[in-house]
Amino acid sequence: MDRELLRKALQAYGRAIAVADPIRLRFWDGRGLTMPQLRLMFIVRDRGQCSVGELAERLNVRPATVTGLTDRLVRQDLIERQDHPSDRRIVQIVLSAEGRRVLNEIEVASRAYFDAIFERMPEKDVEQLVALLDELADTAAVVAAEGETPL
Repeated sequence: MDRELLRKALQAYGRAIAVADPIRLRFWDGRGLTMPQLRLMFIVRDRGQCSVGELAERLNVRPATVTGLTDRLVRQDLIERQDHPSDRRIVQIVLSAEGRRVLNEIEVASRAYFDAIFERMPEKDVEQLVALLDELADTAAVVAAEGETPL
């Protein structure tokens, strides 16, 4: 593929990703949260509960790093540590009520922000965007499955 086209594609992708920054930054700054902390919270929400080891694997970090992240989130009352019902050596991480509230607030604000953007775009352009983003995600999954990702 033409190098100039690749450069333009990466530049457009970067600009599109930056669209979400105003929402993310407002919540990060307001709560003192970092991107890894938010990722951890979303993983826990999606899975219901996770062990430190599972989180370390999903975040691609050492368990000690997860412990540091969870310590700060516990202090902010965003997650809780619970003993595993059948093995007390395993600590499960779950979202607290406040953690669920914060993630819900982020999603509601993000949805309203993007609704305002998409409402101003022609419907055919939104449909085309959906198709292209689906194609991007599908192709990325193929590349990852083939082991072609450098990370």
